[in-house]
Amino acid sequence: MGRLTNEKCWACSLLTIAEARKLHETESGDGCWNADTCHSRRSYYRQGRERTVRRKTALEEVTVPLPPLPYIVLHTYVDQPRQVADDVVIHALCAELWIGGKPIAITQPQHTFGLPPRLVKEYARQRLEALYQTYGNGHRLGFERFAREEQHSLSQCPVRPCTYHASHLTLYR
Repeated sequence: MGRLTNEKCWACSLLTIAEARKLHETESGDGCWNADTCHSRRSYYRQGRERTVRRKTALEEVTVPLPPLPYIVLHTYVDQPRQVADDVVIHALCAELWIGGKPIAITQPQHTFGLPPRLVKEYARQRLEALYQTYGNGHRLGFERFAREEQHSLSQCPVRPCTYHASHLTLYR
């Protein structure tokens, strides 16, 4: 069994290098940035296990195409990594529809912070239903649940104005 995931390094890997250095360098941050090791750890957490699997495949690969099935990816913007049953506050979310290997549509990202977990789950279900109503053609396959969840750092929130970015506060000065 491998090492447990270092949650702090995983969260750092979601940030850009400039954001990570600002947050973790000794002068301005918590002092855990180490130029010798952080680059490879960030890469490891971003790449995941796929790199190891790619290295081990020395056999000839046979490609069998799949029929173009729809699947929906839920994008969440969080301040720390969350597990499936966590009550971590989701800052914002959106859903993206893929058919086969091509992105077809994305729902408009919306802030959800301040909503109780029950209402966030209901809002996510509404995103599924909206994509089904528009692109489902009467077939529920692929629209009954999210195929996966992509977690993004709070600093990557695409919604403006945003309390995290606080650019809207300059209007009141």
